[in-house]
Formats: sequence, structure tokens, C-alpha cells
Amino acid sequence: MLVEGLGKVTFVNGILRIQTLGVAHDGEIKETGQIEIPGNMVGDVITALSKSATDISSKMGEENNSSNKSESKKKDTEKNKKKKN
Repeated sequence: MLVEGLGKVTFVNGILRIQTLGVAHDGEIKETGQIEIPGNMVGDVITALSKSATDISSKMGEENNSSNKSESKKKDTEKNKKKKN
């Protein structure tokens, strides 16, 4: 299920229901599904999602930094080669 946005959110009969939205092939916003979380688990699920997103974001940042450092080293090596010639 692709989630590009959230629609209606309700809490009925001890269940948190979250309508998920996405952009259809015609450009219209349409429902892509529904997330249903038992009321006693809402806090745990939100905490786990938040932690996971933070961890992924950190890893992506580390990969970008590593990539930038290696590009910088390549450029420095190329500059040094040109200076020697």
C-alpha cells in the first residue's frame, strides 16, 4: 500500500482507523487503503514508526556524507594528478 497522505482519522469501538491516500493515474487523490490500530497499541505503533523513520533518515544522511567525502577525495586526487603533470 502506498501512502502519500492521510484522509479521515477516526477512533470508534477502541480502534484507530486511518484512511490512507495517494495520487491515482489520473492525478486525482484517491483512497489507497486503511490502517487499523487497536487503541491500546496506538502509542507503541506511533513510537515505533517515528523511531524507524528517524533511524532510516540517519542512515541516509550517513550514506550521503560518505558519498560526498568519497567524491571530494576523488576530486582532490584528480587535482593533485593535474598539478604533477
